[in-house]
Amino acid sequence: MTARKVSRWCVAYVLSTMVLLIPSPVSAQLSLEVMTFNIRTASGRDGDNAWPNRKALLVETIERSAPQVVGMQEALGEQITYLERMLPAYRWIGIDRGLNGGVGLSEATPIFYRYAELSPIESGNFWLTETPDTPPVRRTEEPRRGGGRIVTWARFYNRASGREIYVFNTHFTLRRDQSQLDSAALVIDRVSALPADAAVIVMGDFNNGAENSDTWRAATAGRLRDAWTEADERVGPFATYGDFGPPEEALAERVDWILVGGPIDVRRAETVVYNDDGRYPSDHYPVVAALVIR
Repeated sequence: MTARKVSRWCVAYVLSTMVLLIPSPVSAQLSLEVMTFNIRTASGRDGDNAWPNRKALLVETIERSAPQVVGMQEALGEQITYLERMLPAYRWIGIDRGLNGGVGLSEATPIFYRYAELSPIESGNFWLTETPDTPPVRRTEEPRRGGGRIVTWARFYNRASGREIYVFNTHFTLRRDQSQLDSAALVIDRVSALPADAAVIVMGDFNNGAENSDTWRAATAGRLRDAWTEADERVGPFATYGDFGPPEEALAERVDWILVGGPIDVRRAETVVYNDDGRYPSDHYPVVAALVIR
């Protein structure tokens, strides 16, 4: 073979290899499972359902679904430390509402993620107050709840597909008044500031009923859509609050939501009612959504 033929062969080989390495439109899609889970604070007076009696079951519940992303609510430092140890495939992002970096006395809304698949490019927190980028003054009479309601967010990069996803995780106030509407407006404002074609997931415990509350209507009036109503398939009960028991008609509110925006299809949404002989991992059921990022 002449030197010119060898050179042409090498060029052709390199080009063909490059073509093989370029992801096709199908392979550039990303299948992603996400979970929102109010894990119930460890400081609650829950008797037989206290944190030490259910923490192993909570880990088992997460492992059974194995989502790439888990947004938790009501997580105290001791719970985060335990889950970090027991879920070695995950790392987490967030701070607690008392500004103790996620290991203090106050509640946090951490985002756990499978670090072998997702890398956080940027992340942050903001508060559901009139000054969202300024931490509110902590109320000394409520050390476990001081610091105000918070949103933890991150922009993740998926190595396999090259896709990026924004994830927001929050826990709205119990007060079903203007406070919730203001919180929804603030979250929508932050989402609206993202690129128009961004894939966005907003999840959490919104402390109000989906599909029939002003808070839900405000949150889904624009860019965001409810994964439960969008899903090709729905599994499990409508209710997401169970008070440590099985679903009951009297508690039939869907207060834990996964909202999506941008190029996202929802294949499946499930309210997970996994339990161990009547023992439930939390007073809320986790919600899982199987998504395709186009």
